[in-house]
Amino acid sequence: MKHKLPILQDTVKEFLPHRDPMLFIDRVTALSENDIVIESEILPKAPFFQGHFPSMPIMPGVLIVETAAQAGALLISLSHGLEEDKFIAFSSIETAKFKRPVYPGDTLRVEVSIEKVRLPFYKFSGKAYVGTELSASLYFAAAQMDLKKGAS
Repeated sequence: MKHKLPILQDTVKEFLPHRDPMLFIDRVTALSENDIVIESEILPKAPFFQGHFPSMPIMPGVLIVETAAQAGALLISLSHGLEEDKFIAFSSIETAKFKRPVYPGDTLRVEVSIEKVRLPFYKFSGKAYVGTELSASLYFAAAQMDLKKGAS
């Protein structure tokens, strides 16, 4: 499946069920069969900054992990395709290491690679950067799931 880059958030919404404030992918800047690079603008008015260390706001680490998971799900959808009645859901986090905080106004670049496929499971590695500085590295898994009928 060929896609013209960059892929912007309106197109991302066609492939992921997430919506604001839980959609963290603003654009896809690189895509191959097993790799994706996305960018996320960390807006100063993001709702999580109101409660996560308000006097010295940083992006919660779990949201960096969620951003990588969304990138993995998008990679599968764009490069491998999903049946209409399927979606990708987080199944495990093997490791997550945080090296540098992500602050309001930063652009988070996340690189995710498929490491192993054994359907319905996918294993990924991911790295998150701000500029050239490594912010986080992780290994995680996701599974292809059936959409629940009647869910909205």
